[in-house]
Amino acid sequence: MADSKSVIPLESNPQIFTDLAHKLGLSPILQFHDVYSLTDPDLVAFLPQPIFGIILLFPLTPSYEAYRKRTDSQSQDYTNDNGNIKWFKQTIRNGCGLYALLHILANLSPDLNLSNSKISDLVSKLDSNKSVGETSLLVEELEKSIQLDENYGSKGQTEAPEAGADVNLHFISFIKGTDDHLYELDGRRNGPIDLGPLSDSGKSNLIEEIKVSERIQFYIDNTDDENKHNFAIIAIGPTLD
Repeated sequence: MADSKSVIPLESNPQIFTDLAHKLGLSPILQFHDVYSLTDPDLVAFLPQPIFGIILLFPLTPSYEAYRKRTDSQSQDYTNDNGNIKWFKQTIRNGCGLYALLHILANLSPDLNLSNSKISDLVSKLDSNKSVGETSLLVEELEKSIQLDENYGSKGQTEAPEAGADVNLHFISFIKGTDDHLYELDGRRNGPIDLGPLSDSGKSNLIEEIKVSERIQFYIDNTDDENKHNFAIIAIGPTLD
């Protein structure tokens, strides 16, 4: 599936993701936060909790690309047949930040998004068993309406690359499905990745789910030394007063 257009990559910045999420219709009781550790109890305790979803930024190394292509070749093309999770195929180049955000918002409990909002409208259109291609077009239309480049692409603390630049960093999401399984959602993959049942504590607070930290550690362990520090994590939880 060819890319529909190119956009300026979003910076891994909780404020940018929060602003865009609220524009799309996330309830003001939630916002994004930097995550400095998934395993250090003291650092985890600083996070407002519970955590409903996690976004990981990681480097696209040659070894990862080989892993992705190998594992995707072993699975059939996804046909939107998993009613427990909503997933979007990425067709906007450098738009992985938007897709990671939509994967979180579209899979939150409906009471955590505002009614009559852009995200509630998107989710309502997914209930008619549209094909992967059709849902991709919905995201493309949504991006046009929010004008990602003009309103969010250059808001970061670092100089933004050009929309068509080759970027070797990529966003993916982790969130609970309606079947209480942990899902890894990446628009560049063949479909949603079911990581199995959540623990009892993970069901109510994703930061306490060992599968999340194990999966992120897998990515860290399998990158080269040059990219070991090119990771960032943000999480969605209660708004700070």
